[in-house]
Amino acid sequence: MNEKGLVYAARFMDECHLKETLLENHYNTYSSERYPGLYLGLSHRGHVKRATRVSPNQACAHFLPRSTL
Repeated sequence: MNEKGLVYAARFMDECHLKETLLENHYNTYSSERYPGLYLGLSHRGHVKRATRVSPNQACAHFLPRSTL
């Protein structure tokens, strides 16, 4: 994720670090560690949304945690 909120594929760098937060409703959100306030979100079609347009309260930024069996 770059400073403009665009997610792109690249070699592993500092911009690849995401912080996982568990919400009260048992969903996870992922935010950029390098650029605070930018959240990862998916559209209803599965496309990555621009991080500058996503807030942690939106459904597009909520991900189900992976079960540990």
